[in-house]
Amino acid sequence: MNSYKLSIAYDGTNYYGFQKQKKKPTIQGKLEEALNLLVDSYELNYSGRTDAGVHAKSQIVNIKTDLILDSKKISSLNKILGDSISINSFKIVSSNFHARYGATERTYKYLVRDSKSNYPHLNKNTYQHYSLLNLEDLNKIAQLFIGEHNFSSFSKIEKFNNPERSIFSSKWIKKNEIYEYTIIANSFLRNMVRNIVGVQLAYCDQKLSLQDILNELKKPSGERLNFIAPAHGLILWKVKY
Repeated sequence: MNSYKLSIAYDGTNYYGFQKQKKKPTIQGKLEEALNLLVDSYELNYSGRTDAGVHAKSQIVNIKTDLILDSKKISSLNKILGDSISINSFKIVSSNFHARYGATERTYKYLVRDSKSNYPHLNKNTYQHYSLLNLEDLNKIAQLFIGEHNFSSFSKIEKFNNPERSIFSSKWIKKNEIYEYTIIANSFLRNMVRNIVGVQLAYCDQKLSLQDILNELKKPSGERLNFIAPAHGLILWKVKY
């Protein structure tokens, strides 16, 4: 059996996330529909699920199949997948490779515009925040998340899930009209990146204090900080092995 590593980009706007769901369009569902037309049997795993409306520059999918995949077959798959999903690269990997369990780093980016940047043509893939933002203030909060912490106050905790995660990098930059947040970690909890972004924006809006955030990182109250940035500004950027 051959094992392949695929890098897939997608616009998540019209999908209910990556993971397959009954009677709802998902990235995995669309990918499997395309594969079923070309491949009799296969095993599929992926680096991590993304929520409804979230995009990806490089979601990693591992496919194990007896079929030999080549550029022609990848081109055929891309034609079937349409404009919103694209297999951008593929290569043969070891049979031991696993897209999820083998990943050592995951990088997400979140794109925000403030009240000075009201351009409707950017609304699909960036979040319009209707107040002013300050890069220095954003980075003051962003650095608090670096290191190993219990993120139960910054995510949707699922049963039996360890809430501790290690954040390697957390930083904002400004490119023209867009504030771009990059966060790198070993892995993320459900809604964690959007929650962290939402908390930082809430700080800039004076809805949370620096101490509020520090308290929840050092000694979680058990209550989630209910500031969650919208899905459409989030992009799964890179997965490292």
